[in-house]
Amino acid sequence: MYREGIAQQVEFPAAQGRERLADFPWWRAARAVLWGLFLVLTLCALTTHSNLVYQRYITASSLPSGAVFFFFLTVVLNGILRRLRAPWAMQRWELGIVFSMLFISAAIPQASIGQTIVTLAVAPQYYPRRGGVPYAEQLGDAIPAWLLVGDGEAVRAFYEGLSPGQTIPWGAWVIPLAGWTLFALALTAALGCLARILAHRWIEEERVTFPLMELPLEMMGAGSEGDRFWRNPLLWLGFAIPGTMIGFGQMHAYFPTIPEIGQILTWRIGEGWQTAPLNALRDFVFPVWFLVVGVSYLINAEVAASIWVFHLVYRAQLLLFALAGYNAAAPAGTTTFNPLDWIHHMEFGACVVLSGAMLAPVWGEVKRAWRGEPDARVPRGAVWGFLAANGAMLLWAQLAGRNLLPVLLFLLMLYAIVLALGRMVASGGVYLVDNGYVPERLIHGLSGSLWQSQSGLWMLNAQNALVGRADMSFLYFALNDEKFRHEARLPQRVHLVGVALSILAALLGAYFFILWWSYQYGAVNFAAWPLTWNVPQHLQRLIGDMGARRPPSAEVWSATLAGAGIGLFLLYLNRQFTWWRISPLGFVIASSLNVSGQIWGGALIGWLVSSLVKRYGGMPVYRRLRPFFLGLILGDIVVYCTVVLLESLIGVRGAGL
Repeated sequence: MYREGIAQQVEFPAAQGRERLADFPWWRAARAVLWGLFLVLTLCALTTHSNLVYQRYITASSLPSGAVFFFFLTVVLNGILRRLRAPWAMQRWELGIVFSMLFISAAIPQASIGQTIVTLAVAPQYYPRRGGVPYAEQLGDAIPAWLLVGDGEAVRAFYEGLSPGQTIPWGAWVIPLAGWTLFALALTAALGCLARILAHRWIEEERVTFPLMELPLEMMGAGSEGDRFWRNPLLWLGFAIPGTMIGFGQMHAYFPTIPEIGQILTWRIGEGWQTAPLNALRDFVFPVWFLVVGVSYLINAEVAASIWVFHLVYRAQLLLFALAGYNAAAPAGTTTFNPLDWIHHMEFGACVVLSGAMLAPVWGEVKRAWRGEPDARVPRGAVWGFLAANGAMLLWAQLAGRNLLPVLLFLLMLYAIVLALGRMVASGGVYLVDNGYVPERLIHGLSGSLWQSQSGLWMLNAQNALVGRADMSFLYFALNDEKFRHEARLPQRVHLVGVALSILAALLGAYFFILWWSYQYGAVNFAAWPLTWNVPQHLQRLIGDMGARRPPSAEVWSATLAGAGIGLFLLYLNRQFTWWRISPLGFVIASSLNVSGQIWGGALIGWLVSSLVKRYGGMPVYRRLRPFFLGLILGDIVVYCTVVLLESLIGVRGAGL
């Protein structure tokens, strides 16, 4: 679709021939899956504890640090085993199964699904606090009773902790968690099938780079470096840079005389700009995260350039709006026009165009698969699975208050968003991506809220709390895992079983650990935003929406159409002119908070270094330097996760990395 997929910078061995079950002994497959499940549950426990107690996020990214860390430990242990008892060591495909299981399930316990599902079942009965009427009473019959914890004492103890002599009321949670889990699993299945539908086109025809998968492929020895990867001094030089920075930041927390560096270097450029119109840029920073520098070195220059170029264009828009009298820094309620909302809606319009452009090339293959043609490049099972999973969600919506239309609109909006963002992750390796244009607000803006029932408004609100902020969409993980499976030549059936079991284990494990620690400590004492902020804030906004119904917004429509026009124009430039060396993908995340505060500076540095190396050293020099930048990624992940693990073991929170 775009030029970023035409030439892959580093090619891995392509999968050849059909898999044979004889090549994958059952005992090795069982061992890999069982070890993977053990690591998934261990990571689930560490993720939940470190997030709830210490507000650490080790799996909330497109390349979950916790997953890579436990895979790193597995590779190290396997190397030791190979030296001691070579026949007992895992083969490369077994290591690949373990990584896929860790990677695909890592984000589930945190905000991605687990914590939000638990909170959706209990927050309406507890908030607002301090004498206010709980949202569940204000909403009346809008929320089906089977999606809420009905035991008032179970609700209180969840947030405030168990009283002496009380035990965790597991039974009160069975029905509501089961109800929400059905929807979550159906959506997960739909996104997984969508990834399978897109996989052949993106991986084999358009040659999308998938830079986030280069490190795990090298770690297991499937990449171009093979086992030499671990012996390359450039790898460990790169490893030492972020490792030292994180180490100094951690030691500073215990010994203040040690200089503080930290994980991300940030220059607050706009901090002193406090008067109009420059105060519209007062949050403008230049962030340098060496992990992002490492990833950006690996990606196509057009995609890397689009990340920082369009972010600067976004900043220029804010300044121009401020000069015109519409300052994004103005206090709420002092202006009738919010330039940030306009920009977000423009980005959504471009999202729709780019998502449509991605679906168009595979539509013919989908129809061939639907007809059952044997040479269709899209698996027929993926097409049927996608339709069945969406049908299950619509049936669930009908049972949950006859909300079929709101859920259908929500899913259409969500797919339009995550397709374009999924391509951005696959092509640009964006480590953290979020969207200001969430499905609930878009539906209210484009169709109004006059036609919606109270139950429909609640349904949109709850779904938006769960998956509307599409930073951790399962589609991103499923697409990258398709690339990993393809390049690592993993046995498809073993891989499918392992991935399915890991998703179930992570979700059930998340429920267990979240409830366990919440009842022990009291969820109100946790700083993790899904438990104490996300759902209550959504419910507060829901009450406002119910009291102030609105017609469709001309402003939202005009911004969306303007963004669609910009998306078409950028797509045309990218396809028609070789001199236009900027991908349109960066436009849809230009105003992202994560891009603003953590990504764009590192993307600029990685793009600049990569471009200079290719120009003056050529591809041979580029390839020789590649282990150094992979080391930047690995060092950041391993040292940071080691810090988090030690914190949970010794019970002391260190530096705010």
